[in-house]
Amino acid sequence: MVDLALGRRAPLLLALALVVLVSMAGRSGAEVITLTEDTFSDKIKEKDTVWFVQFCVPWCKHCKNLGTLWEDLGKVMEGEEVAKYKGPRNVESLKNFVLDEAEKAGEAKLQDD
Repeated sequence: MVDLALGRRAPLLLALALVVLVSMAGRSGAEVITLTEDTFSDKIKEKDTVWFVQFCVPWCKHCKNLGTLWEDLGKVMEGEEVAKYKGPRNVESLKNFVLDEAEKAGEAKLQDD
């Protein structure tokens, strides 16, 4: 039942993480920072930063399987320009934004190949 609940929330958590990512400008460093309840709000509001936010719990096998993915992703994305989201903050709008951005990236990749 826990995995089912996480499965239903996973797209929302992914969308939230991507919105945090795309709503900020490029970040100059790629270090991993653990955000706490006390630091989360202030850190994600910093100017000229991009955050990949991993929401996880220690007992979740899916979270554990990500391994160093977040560190690797930070290193690969370091200094890259990302999109800025200015739309409504609801699930449907966020989902559409993420899908549109993924489609644009796919089309750009096809043109590069």
